[in-house]
Amino acid sequence: MVKAGIVPEDASTELLHGVLLYTDRGATSDPDLDPQQYVERFDLKGSAIVEGADHNYVVSGLAELALSINSPLRHLRTQSTCVCSETHAPVPDAVILRGPRTDYRGKRPSAADAFCVVEVADSSYERDAGEKLFGYARANVRQYVISNLRNRTAEVYTEPDVAAGTYAPPQIITGDQSLSLRVGDAERFTVALANVLP
Repeated sequence: MVKAGIVPEDASTELLHGVLLYTDRGATSDPDLDPQQYVERFDLKGSAIVEGADHNYVVSGLAELALSINSPLRHLRTQSTCVCSETHAPVPDAVILRGPRTDYRGKRPSAADAFCVVEVADSSYERDAGEKLFGYARANVRQYVISNLRNRTAEVYTEPDVAAGTYAPPQIITGDQSLSLRVGDAERFTVALANVLP
């Protein structure tokens, strides 16, 4: 659709189970948020919400991990499409991919290339813990992490059941604990969760 000019290349969209959706970064599901809190919580550009400040902070923190994670065997990308199927191509907030960046010249990474996928969730939590989780499990993503800004935890999902589109119950990492990210078939990279949370 991008090649055909139907969707602009810089559009904030992703393909989830055959439906092209606008990403809702920055939108709020909190009906009790007063206007001043809304302005403080989200970056505004005119009347359009651009991106939540806390969301941006975490994605930037994850991006900084690339300096320690990247090697000839793997690399970290942020906010880049990960093809899970012909009808499911989400744009995760971070993904750790097999091989160097140059392996993906001219092609999009797939779920089979992903050691770990991370979504940063506030207003998008229901989607990240629902249809995205289902899609990542069906695509056999071995580790799916939701950085839950609502309660300052990380939910670590492993052991995907491809047929059911589910994972084993998540390990919940709190702000005073360390998060272990899958960076290889048997390798882990550990970071204090507090170092990436706002």
